[in-house]
Amino acid sequence: RLRAEALESGAQRERIISDLEYMANLVTEGLDYARSTSLREATNVIEVNHWLEGMVDDALDAGAACRLTGQAQAPFTGALRALTRAMQNLIDNALKYGTEAEIRIEDSSERLRIRVLDNGPGLSDDLVEKVFDPFFRAEPSRNRETGGSGLGLSIARNIVMAHGGDILLRNRPQGGLEIVVDLPRNLG
Repeated sequence: RLRAEALESGAQRERIISDLEYMANLVTEGLDYARSTSLREATNVIEVNHWLEGMVDDALDAGAACRLTGQAQAPFTGALRALTRAMQNLIDNALKYGTEAEIRIEDSSERLRIRVLDNGPGLSDDLVEKVFDPFFRAEPSRNRETGGSGLGLSIARNIVMAHGGDILLRNRPQGGLEIVVDLPRNLG
């Protein structure tokens, strides 16, 4: 990178720096994917309502149409940084492929369920499970120029599964997608 930055300004210099940034991002995403298969972060008590309100507020601050409905009845014990990464991936996808996102909390003594709903085009039935495969991109136009490594949903699923939960995706009857994050309540 230092050698590339020492080159005189021009198209070749910019291409080399762009390639280096792309490779660095791909390596980072690959490492994040490898780390997501098990929790290495300490678990803490998460105030679910406050946590998700903050994520929705961040989306609103960025100009996105995003809302939170429902309410958790109790905190959840989990790895906050990892769960934030998972939820951010899901919210980002909802806003990228739809014009708005709704995060819906459904809580019980056994399960914390968080639904991320969008109003995008949805997916064909044969892609609904395939989008969780590492490096898979459902949209052919997604490439290094448009961003994304094809690991976001894989990372999100790994993180949720490391918490003993599961994540599924389904088309909504009225259009768009629904991603359901289903986390077990730890009844110690």
